[in-house]
Amino acid sequence: MRRISAKHAKPTMFLGRALYDCFGKLLLKEGTKLSSAQVENLEELGVGELFIMDKRVDDVVAWPLITPELEGSIAGSLRQILRKAQHIIGSGKAQMMDLSSIRQGVFEMVQQLFPVAMGEPVVVGCHSMKDYDFVHPVKVTSLSLLMGKAAGMGQTELINLGMATLLQNIGYAALPEGLADKEGPLDESETQTIQKHPSYGAEIVKRYGQAAQETALIIQQHHERWNGSGYPQGIKGRSICHGARILGITDSIVALVSKRPHRGCILPKEAQEFINAFSGDFSDADFLRPHQAMEFIVAYSGELFDPDLVKIFTQQLPTYPSGIMVKLNTGEVGIVSNANCGYFSRPKVRICYDSNMRELAKTYDYNLADAEHQRKLIVQVMEY
Repeated sequence: MRRISAKHAKPTMFLGRALYDCFGKLLLKEGTKLSSAQVENLEELGVGELFIMDKRVDDVVAWPLITPELEGSIAGSLRQILRKAQHIIGSGKAQMMDLSSIRQGVFEMVQQLFPVAMGEPVVVGCHSMKDYDFVHPVKVTSLSLLMGKAAGMGQTELINLGMATLLQNIGYAALPEGLADKEGPLDESETQTIQKHPSYGAEIVKRYGQAAQETALIIQQHHERWNGSGYPQGIKGRSICHGARILGITDSIVALVSKRPHRGCILPKEAQEFINAFSGDFSDADFLRPHQAMEFIVAYSGELFDPDLVKIFTQQLPTYPSGIMVKLNTGEVGIVSNANCGYFSRPKVRICYDSNMRELAKTYDYNLADAEHQRKLIVQVMEY
């Protein structure tokens, strides 16, 4: 299968994998031949990427880390809980929130990761603006649980981490209406207000959700940064709890590859500067491609992010996931046939075109992690 972004989808392409919406509803079956109407509708449906059939890489299987049905079910449950939180805060009446549905969802996510993860972890953003608050946390949760497992967390710790990841922005319910979704930059007063949402969120889950103390602490600290530049308290280093240091990485990378109305409350100022640096590379300068977002995390290791956790992160997440088309510094163009997790920026690439973009009658593979191919580098990601 070949992995492409929705903007590169064309009529007559055949889906190599079934397509689901943000809430796990089946949109198109595997093997569907895309029509013009279906292609035009992808952006409206919030589809960021899709998999298409390509006989040159029909042996490449890119299964998701967590099934889309489970992710969609959790997003639906989270939507109900966030709306309940808004009702409680808006009405001023103390009521309890039932968090059992998302706790069960996190438990099932953890089960899909043990004893070994069956799918390939991939950095995938949220491209549905209207559903961002419900979908973004779910995307972050799968990556957080993967990192937590690799860092040695047990099942209880993972469930607390997953709950915090899903509920990280529940504090938005206590903000002035419309502020969190305001289009354009925030002024200083608005920024200061929105930076209170971690504290609000921790209080909400303790008071109305009876969440574990660890879950509340992760929510409270998930915007703190390794060098003390985060908020709301400006604490740094290992004074930040383990789960919040993990969430700081995973939340940032998913936000970097997602569409957002503004970035001031989501990412540190360094992230916008990093995005601007790539603005000449592609049209959507308000968000990064996955490999560029990975580069951001690595670039700020030891500054914004715990360097030990960044090392785990790069060992668990592929820089270039299976199925994407790339161009090498030799001019050859191919498709990633094996992500080679653990080898940063060194996947296995199946060469399909020569340096003049002539399709090859017979493909061949380069393993960029092998010594004999060390001088070959990926210089461009195509169709993504």
